[in-house]
Amino acid sequence: MISLLKNTKCWLYLATASLMMLSTTGCEDALQEKVYSQVPTDNFYKTQEQAQLALNGIYNYLWNDNYRDGQWVTLGDVTAFTLIGGGSANGSGDRSGIQNEWNTFSWTPDANELVTAWDYFYQVVNRSNTLIDKMEVADFQGKDKILGEAKFLRAFFYFNLVRVFGGVPLHVHATTDLSEVDKPRSTDAEVYAQIIADLQSSVELLSPFNKADLTAGKATSITATALLSKVYLQQRNWKQAAEEAKKVMDSGTFSLFEDYENINNPDFQNGKEHIFSIQHGGNANSTSQMYQTRMIYLFGPPAQTVKGVNVQFHALKDLVIFQAKKSFFAESADTYRKWQSVRDKMPYYYKNGTKELVRDTVAMYAPFLTKFHRVDFATGFLKEGVNYPLIRYADILLTYAEATNEIDGPAALALESLNKVRRRARAVGTANEQASKIYPDVAVGVTKDQFRDVLLKERAQEFVGEGHYRWDLIRHNRLIIQAKANGVTVAAEKHNLFPIPTQQISRNNKLTQNPGY
Repeated sequence: MISLLKNTKCWLYLATASLMMLSTTGCEDALQEKVYSQVPTDNFYKTQEQAQLALNGIYNYLWNDNYRDGQWVTLGDVTAFTLIGGGSANGSGDRSGIQNEWNTFSWTPDANELVTAWDYFYQVVNRSNTLIDKMEVADFQGKDKILGEAKFLRAFFYFNLVRVFGGVPLHVHATTDLSEVDKPRSTDAEVYAQIIADLQSSVELLSPFNKADLTAGKATSITATALLSKVYLQQRNWKQAAEEAKKVMDSGTFSLFEDYENINNPDFQNGKEHIFSIQHGGNANSTSQMYQTRMIYLFGPPAQTVKGVNVQFHALKDLVIFQAKKSFFAESADTYRKWQSVRDKMPYYYKNGTKELVRDTVAMYAPFLTKFHRVDFATGFLKEGVNYPLIRYADILLTYAEATNEIDGPAALALESLNKVRRRARAVGTANEQASKIYPDVAVGVTKDQFRDVLLKERAQEFVGEGHYRWDLIRHNRLIIQAKANGVTVAAEKHNLFPIPTQQISRNNKLTQNPGY
């Protein structure tokens, strides 16, 4: 980012001076670099092909440290007590049971995960801003679609920023020089207003809905509508959240997979439940370890000793930093969904250091998140082509149910929306269907408060490992209550936000820290 230049001015001066000295000592040829292609920014974005290339670069940024290394899961799941562990993805071995600042609410403004979140999200915002600025003055056919997708992506990352840090500096044009870097924080209301404006514009620019774009994993008009419903929901704007969610439901475009396993099965990527996902290319890399979808390794299960035998569950021994929290696992109903999400046993193993597959159920020392764990049994390798879902249709059904309940209590459609998700949890309509007594429908007659309690538990189980639950708890003022119930006595109001990274405050004297840090 441009802010990095501020701290490197002296370095650039010294480097430039050194090169000038070298150039006077007969080293010109050694330092000359042949430039094969160079397009100045002002001369770029002149064609649809150039603009699409820039847009692809923004999409590629979805899979960066924050998501790839499990940092979003650390922020969204570990601090909400569905998972434990998380934190740094450096090193090797099994670190999944280690207590750290995210389990104990002792994080600081210097935490690497927060530094990365700020830098990474703003990098994407700035790339989006550059493309938006250029598209708003472009005159080629197809620019509106690119503009709509860029506005969606900017809104998506500002939504992450405002939930993590609260009000942040609002940049809506490309940062091109140092004078544009130092901005004070906008209020969270101002940031949300920009997010909503971007998404409303995105809906218009991307209409009519394009099924081919959805299948390709791109943002569409319905994708923007779905995110808009989630934005309104987080603001507790129940009426508009319900209205936008209903638009998605009424579009007829999406439905739930009958089998929960298919959600993260690469054979069904960008299917009927997937509204927006980080793309990883289907069944790619199932015969090698390209290591590009690093997060799937971080969830485990790790190599361990079972009945005196050293075993592993895929061919690569690797770093594992997450476990399912045992209390969360124990309190979750024993549904088919639970088996496809978190397990304390596995139905197979490989003998340590070999590809000898043994089909036998073995108990593990702890429960692990297995929803993204897909093994190619022919090779022993994990399938790396597992998309990471960011918005699913189940989220929209539960958004509608939650919002309408907060307005009028649990009306018929709210109950049905919730119960659709619950029925899928017990695999209704599939060969794995469980009896209704295992996980019964929520019945007519529950109160608003009872419905809210059930719905929040549903969200925890449905989306475990997808980085949602912290924000669900905050929305209903329950994060601190949840933390104290899990033994975190230091939990306080300040923990509803994370601190602004120290290095950002040192770079920008107009920034202020969140209260309590």
